[in-house]
Order: sequence, then structure tokens, then C-alpha cells
Amino acid sequence: MNLKEAKQFVAHFVTGGYTPEEYATFLLWLKGATVDELNAIADEHEALHDSWDVPVGTPSPEWVSALESKLDRQPDQVQVKEEEMQAPVVEMRVSRFKRRSGWIAAASVIVLLAGGTVLYTQHGAKSDSGSVRPEMPALSMAMKVGKGEDGKQFVLSDGSKVWLNTASTLKYPVAFSGPDRVVELSGEAYFEVVPNSTKPFRVLIRDAEVDVLGTNFNVMAYDNEPVSRTTLIDGVVRMKSRTTEQPLKPGQQAEIVYSSTGESGNIDLVPGVNADVVLAWRTGVFKYNEGLYSVMRMVERYYNVGIQYDPNVPDRKITGIISKSNGLKQTLNQLLKSEGLSYTYISDKIVKVTR
Repeated sequence: MNLKEAKQFVAHFVTGGYTPEEYATFLLWLKGATVDELNAIADEHEALHDSWDVPVGTPSPEWVSALESKLDRQPDQVQVKEEEMQAPVVEMRVSRFKRRSGWIAAASVIVLLAGGTVLYTQHGAKSDSGSVRPEMPALSMAMKVGKGEDGKQFVLSDGSKVWLNTASTLKYPVAFSGPDRVVELSGEAYFEVVPNSTKPFRVLIRDAEVDVLGTNFNVMAYDNEPVSRTTLIDGVVRMKSRTTEQPLKPGQQAEIVYSSTGESGNIDLVPGVNADVVLAWRTGVFKYNEGLYSVMRMVERYYNVGIQYDPNVPDRKITGIISKSNGLKQTLNQLLKSEGLSYTYISDKIVKVTR
């Protein structure tokens, strides 16, 4: 691989359109890259960074040491070990970023690797109920839909179909080679899972998981929501939180309320859920019957804006239907005016709600 090919790989990395073999080749090239080449790749990454959101991540101490040594000495004098490339990502002291502009550029390449779609490792964690949370494979990819973007549909390696909602990320292995089919969701997705009685399908969500054999279901588990909701359309699933387990029947919805520290609590069952309301997002429609603040968080995700409130704005339940295609202005008018509320633009991306 040469520098031109490495730049092309970075572009493919953004969209997930690359193979494990191409990624392995890039890692080998990166270990032998010169400082100028590292900076060139960093520039390429930073240019792409403006058009997509890279999860915040920082290099491991081993990477810091190796790359700083590389910047201080001749490029070919430092070799980075394979195990160092796969070291868990930990916080790096800010002072190191301030030492030299060259290191900042080189570090951004490693942030691309550590915070992006590969080298994602999660260790199994034991819950209070005694079950062990499955691990994501070391070599994993991700499909990401940013704020304000339309949802995406794609197919996993086992043939299972996924519809991913706005402001959502699904991490998944290149191939389901272990005893489980494990994926991890941040946001909302609808799954049509191919049945396989010998290889359960598991969706990791925050501090909980959904265990599946083969079924259709919807999961809403955004990090900034106080609850997650899993709705079973067809088949059988079992919810697991930190403290309890609960099977679901078609038409039931499982709600998990999270503590201020992010730990999952008991699982509450909601019977007789209207599937059309739950799945309306797949057609770009809001169907809501909940608190104003919760609905406005949907607005934030769908239109890529921030919402602020005057202290006297009540978080009362509202009900209605809105099409995403209406645009932000019409959506805000419909949501707020009937409730005796108004809004002003603080900037292009910030809206303030007032009484």
C-alpha cells in the first residue's frame, strides 16, 4: 500500500466500505509510515471528520509512546507491536496534545482507528442476576446514521435485516463465527432476525441486552433517553437488565428505566402496544403520545438541532402525528402552538422554547 491507496482507504473507512483484508493491509502500512505520511493521513481524516461524527476516543499509552518516539527519531526506528494496536482505548493526558502539532496530527489517525468502526473490544460483564454479558468480536464494523440523516436499511452476514433510525449506530462483526450472533445498538433499530436455534442473536443496549432466536422486533435505546423500549412484533425475545430477565410476547413492549449512573433497573411490561406507532419512524413519521421533552428530543435527532427551554415550560404529555418531510419550522409550529408555547432561534442550530 502506498500513500495514495492509504488515503483512499480512509475514505472507505468512513462509510464502512472495506474488507478486513484491506484494513489489515492499512495497519501494516501505518506501522511503517513516515511522519510526513502520518500527517498526510491525519489531514485526510480531519477533512472527512467535518462531514461525519467520529465517536470521541483517545490513543492508548502504548500508541502515545510509540508515535511520540517516532516523531522524535527517524521514522523507521520504531516498530509498533500488534498487541499494542489492539490495546484498550484509555484517556490521554491533555499535556501531551500540547507538546507538538505533529503529534496532534498523528494522534488523529489513531483516534480514527480507536474511535471508529474497527478494533472495538468489549469485555464480558457479570450482572447482578449472574448472567454474563456477551463480548463483541475484536474485529467489528459499524453502520452509523447521523443526526438529521434518513434511516438506512442493510443486511448482516447471516441474512438478518436491520433498519437503522436517525442518530443511531449499530456495531456488528464481519461474520458471526462464535456461538452467538452479537451486535451492539446505540439509538433505534428494527430487526428481522433469521432463525437459528443453535446460534442466538443478541442485541447489546447500554446496560442491558435483548436475546433472540428469530423474530421481528424494534429497539429504542438512545444514550440520552431515560428509558429503553423493546417492542416485539413477532416471535419470542427475552430482555435482560442488570437485575432481572423478562420474556416478551408479540404486542408487548419492555421498558427499562436507567439510573443517573446509567445502570439498568427492573423491566416493566407494557401490553397491547400499537406496532404502527412504534414503527412509524421507518416511513419518516412521528407518532407520539408522551412528554413534550421526549418528543423534542426526537426533533433534535431528526433535524440536527439543539433545544433549550425556559424554566416555566411544562413537560406535559402531548399526542399527535407529524411527517419528517414537513421541515423543522412546520414541525415546531404544530408541536408547540397548540400547547400555548412559542420558540425563537438562538442560532442556526439552537432553538429556545418559551411560554
